[in-house]
Amino acid sequence: MKKVFYILFSLFVLSSCEVSYLDDRAYEPAKIVAVKIDNALYTIANTGTKEAKVVLKPGVNLTALKTEILVANGELLNFENGVPHDLSKPIDIQIKGKDGATSTWKMIVQSPPLLVSLDVVGLPLSKDKINFGKTTIIVQVPVGTDITNLAVSYGFLNGTMTNFINGTPKDYTVSPSKPPFKLLVLGADGTTTYPYDVIFTSDAVGPAQIKGMVINGDTTSEMLIIDAAKNIVQPVVPYLTAFNDATIQLITGFGNVVDPGFKTTNVDLLKSIKVKITGTNGVETEFTIMNPLISNTPLLEKSHASFNFAANAGSSAAWSGNNIVIATNAMNAGATPVLGINAYDLAGNYLNGLAKTGTNFDGGAVTGIRKCATDNDGKILGVQLGAGAGSTTTLSIFKWNSITDPAPTAYITYTQTSLGLAYAPRSAGINISGSLDGNATITVPISGKTDVFVWTVTNGVLNPTPVAKAFPYAAAGNYYSVQPTEDGFVGAATGVNFNGVNLMGTSLTESAKISGAATSDAKTITYKGRKYIAYVAFVNSKHVFRIIDYTTPNTYSLENPIMNITGATVGNGNITVDADFKVINNKLHVLFYGTNDRLAVYKLEQ
Repeated sequence: MKKVFYILFSLFVLSSCEVSYLDDRAYEPAKIVAVKIDNALYTIANTGTKEAKVVLKPGVNLTALKTEILVANGELLNFENGVPHDLSKPIDIQIKGKDGATSTWKMIVQSPPLLVSLDVVGLPLSKDKINFGKTTIIVQVPVGTDITNLAVSYGFLNGTMTNFINGTPKDYTVSPSKPPFKLLVLGADGTTTYPYDVIFTSDAVGPAQIKGMVINGDTTSEMLIIDAAKNIVQPVVPYLTAFNDATIQLITGFGNVVDPGFKTTNVDLLKSIKVKITGTNGVETEFTIMNPLISNTPLLEKSHASFNFAANAGSSAAWSGNNIVIATNAMNAGATPVLGINAYDLAGNYLNGLAKTGTNFDGGAVTGIRKCATDNDGKILGVQLGAGAGSTTTLSIFKWNSITDPAPTAYITYTQTSLGLAYAPRSAGINISGSLDGNATITVPISGKTDVFVWTVTNGVLNPTPVAKAFPYAAAGNYYSVQPTEDGFVGAATGVNFNGVNLMGTSLTESAKISGAATSDAKTITYKGRKYIAYVAFVNSKHVFRIIDYTTPNTYSLENPIMNITGATVGNGNITVDADFKVINNKLHVLFYGTNDRLAVYKLEQ
């Protein structure tokens, strides 16, 4: 008896579940979910309007289309699937749901008008000169054609003109105060009107094109085509502006239509952006716009020969006030510059050699000065090379308070022994951040080694004992640098294991890098809330002047400089280069220097 009870109870439960399941499905409303036309499937968006709308390509004959309607939770009542139907006008479709309820849907199939002919009295036109777009009709005519009184006839499939009679003479000129003639064409459904701007022009028409841009008020001097196949372009502008928060305008090919959803304000151009543009051929093209590049005529460009330095001499440059200092260890016979550091004005005129009173530097490998650097106030430090120095040979970093300081001092002194090294402390470079009268950091890496020595200045007082740090790449070249920053260091190196620029933390742990471009010095600045690196790369025997916005400190920023000016072929066996920033008259300037090549100064702001 107990078994019979359990069997009956189980049947009751299963029966109840089945009824509940069927009830849930039965009361879902019936709806059209897709329409298949000539074997092409079109899904229907559920908008709650009980409309099934399909838009086909222009010019399709709607009078005999093989059609199937797919219904969910119901069936068709008044429509036969799989046979031709006249869909030129909307039709009512009745469907019955599984709940027994019926509903009426409106099926709308549209094919916009297609321009099939355009004739102008007295003006023969080939088909390739007539460009029919989604909202435009653009006709290329010969230069000098009078378009003020053209008699034009248009022929359309799936459309009837409502505001124009064929052959009526009309003025088709366009001006800022006279927009193009808007031709209105009634679609085959008898309700939808399609507007077309009609333009006759002697300008070349065709595919979409970005001819230029206006970025924060600056018009591009050039649009570089980076990859024609992938439609990647890059704007070139004369000055640095807020690229990270830009207002932009595209200068496109004649009659091109830019996607109305394209953002033109508060645009971060430091990241590549995409835009869709429809050409006068009616084809939509997606472009990738890379970050802007700065290029203008340098304020100063002075060749290596004009300095009268010997070959491979002249190895470092920096700003001191509004003047420029350059370190050199050899000159041509009869040259005016002196061994050590020489000063020049912003026009490139020679001013003076820095004083040597009380010093022992010369052009030699041990005590000669190859590299110099300046602080925020223009104070100058020059480091002795130290190549071949003995273990107890005293080497100095000399300091000048200005280019006219008559009595430089041995600001920092050290020996191989004091640094705890097992080899001569040949300097690979010198860099400064901050002010020697306030707070500053000074770095000197050792040639060919990973050792980097860091001195600090606090409230104008130097700590003479350096901290030793390790550059992350062994076998560096004779010259490389480690530029201090607010939150770490920037390396610029050439060597066996690394050629490029890298970002490092306070312990020289690397966070990002760009390799494949030899260099040996870099300078950083924080300006108007942005962080910049300037350096000279030596690529394919050419100096490349580069600026990087690394406010976002990552590999992408290193790989996409905002200045990238390539010079002529030149030799530079030691890869001695330099760069420096300076604000002059409230405008940011940059200098670049490449041995055996030239010094160049650019004004970065208008």
